[in-house]
Amino acid sequence: MKKRNLKNDWALFSYITAYIKPYLGILLLATIALASNLVLLLLRPYLTKQVIDLGFATNDINVIEYYAVIYGFTIIGSVLFIFVENYFLKSFGQKIIYNIRAIIFQKILHKSHDEFYKLPIGNWVTRITNDVESLRTLYTDVLLNLASSTLMIIGILGFMYAINVPLAIIMTILLPIMGTIIWVFQKFSRKAFRQVRRSVAASNASIKELLNYIVIVKSYGGEKEIEERYKTVNKGFLEAGLFEVTTFSIFRPLVDGLFFVALIVIFTTTNVIDSVADAGTVFAFIQYMDRFFQPLKDIADKYNSLQSALAGAERLVPLLEEKERNMVDEVPKELIPVESIEFDHVWFSYENNDVYALQDFTLHIKAGDFTGIVGPSGSGKSTLLSLLMGIYKPTKGSIYINGIDISKYDSSVLRHLMGYVFQQAYLFKGSIKDNLTLFDTSISFDDMVDAAKQVNLDSMIEQLPEGYNTPVGYLGSLLSDGQKQLLAFGRTLIRKTPILLLDEATANIDSHTEKQIQASIENIRGTKTIVSIAHRLSTVQDANKIVYMEYGKIIESGSFEELIDSKGAFYNLWSNQQSGS
Repeated sequence: MKKRNLKNDWALFSYITAYIKPYLGILLLATIALASNLVLLLLRPYLTKQVIDLGFATNDINVIEYYAVIYGFTIIGSVLFIFVENYFLKSFGQKIIYNIRAIIFQKILHKSHDEFYKLPIGNWVTRITNDVESLRTLYTDVLLNLASSTLMIIGILGFMYAINVPLAIIMTILLPIMGTIIWVFQKFSRKAFRQVRRSVAASNASIKELLNYIVIVKSYGGEKEIEERYKTVNKGFLEAGLFEVTTFSIFRPLVDGLFFVALIVIFTTTNVIDSVADAGTVFAFIQYMDRFFQPLKDIADKYNSLQSALAGAERLVPLLEEKERNMVDEVPKELIPVESIEFDHVWFSYENNDVYALQDFTLHIKAGDFTGIVGPSGSGKSTLLSLLMGIYKPTKGSIYINGIDISKYDSSVLRHLMGYVFQQAYLFKGSIKDNLTLFDTSISFDDMVDAAKQVNLDSMIEQLPEGYNTPVGYLGSLLSDGQKQLLAFGRTLIRKTPILLLDEATANIDSHTEKQIQASIENIRGTKTIVSIAHRLSTVQDANKIVYMEYGKIIESGSFEELIDSKGAFYNLWSNQQSGS
């Protein structure tokens, strides 16, 4: 795909306005209402002129009443047209933003692990919220207001040329001068808006990180240090904001000054009053002059908003243009049976890191086997599962399922082959049912209950007043750690995947819950291929094979009895845990 020049205003504007196509009908109605209201607004000074010249000048009460009634109808018409314009314009903007926000969220959701974590989560939040909101401003405020102001200027010039040609020419000369000022200003304004956008993203990311770990901060008494750290980030936001304010503080007075200078020149170098025919014409011309300045000022103001929206668009367009990939639309109708998993001389290092997290790792796992992976922190255990799931790709070597390299599998098939239980249970705000099904309405109630029974959670749920509809609270705050982990385990089993991956799933729970999970594993053993990373060695004591790792390498492997008898590294780790228990 040809790379778009994101710094070109017209290219950006053309790209993002392409999203209005599905809603052209709504936009057309808003535009008709806007144009109709403009006609009525421009008609009023002319009606006033007629009242003065034809009514007051001749003292004809019938003429005065006639034009007064018409003037009243223009006011009523404006009220109606403004209502129609606002209603359809706001609807138009909301529908567009709903669409763009959904697209952006989908693009972020399906990014690869590496791409996603290249930026702080707060930056992605800013994309979905602040940057998309700036586009809402563009569609509902800037776009039609710029059109309205432009049409207003054209209409006013038309009436002014009809009334006084020399003065209208002077007004026309102001337009290219104003355009030049805007062109110069945009060079500085875009830079200001870019800085503000980057600062907002950095601030959001910092706030999210600091608040996520506030318990750790408080436990170490580190409030003061963290406060100073945030002040540094916030100072950058302040400096960017001040640069933006300074830029616009210079621009707006410059525009106003131009108008006042123009007025002085007009009224000191032209014979305006003598060149007009009567008082009504003078009054109408003054009204049009006053209205001529306002849309020019509005264009200047909306140009500021346009720059803000385009600065947000610069961050959104690369996401919108990304080719859709790794999209998991639905569970494959028939999952392939897993016959074997094989790691063939796998090496892996993280980006910008020369140290290998896995070194020449080779392992064969048969279908239905329960394989335990143990070892000290940093030995590469979790990396192993990430590679198997396709989150990362091996630096060297290959991983096979049924003798086929996993890179050859469609991503939807690969993901639905595996169920993953994390060390920390991640729950969403909602009910127990929502978290068991992960909001999948296609899962039957019977399947949900069956999964709860498999993890011995059904009896607890049935005792709750709302049963499966019981809210779990924010991040599962209404449940105990053990209940949250059982719920996460049940959520994995409900998908009926042939492979079950456990990443220290019992590390943060009580012994009672640990026994429940062990019992659940024993119940499903043989029906799934299980790979379990374990901190507590007792959880893999009954595994078909236990692999002990250090520094990304297999040090030894075998059954529990074989490893104990060999009195090697596993035996030492087991002995230490037993003596410490």
